[in-house]
Amino acid sequence: MKSLREMDEPELKGYFRSLAGLVEGVLPAGPSSQGRALFALLVFDDPGLAQYVSNCDRSTMVRALRETADRLEGREDIPR
Repeated sequence: MKSLREMDEPELKGYFRSLAGLVEGVLPAGPSSQGRALFALLVFDDPGLAQYVSNCDRSTMVRALRETADRLEGREDIPR
């Protein structure tokens, strides 16, 4: 299999569409257009060049990623 850097745009789109289908297929119920939980999947082989796929709008994804990054930087866990 090619690395992310070696894939061209059509290959990346196809690969990430497949990943999105697999992820969404196993998620619990939620507000997505498919009736599943929202997700954002970040994949990278170099932290400076990440690829992503999500089933939510960009502003929702950015808000979720920012919140997660803040928690990671603060070494915070959310008790359940």
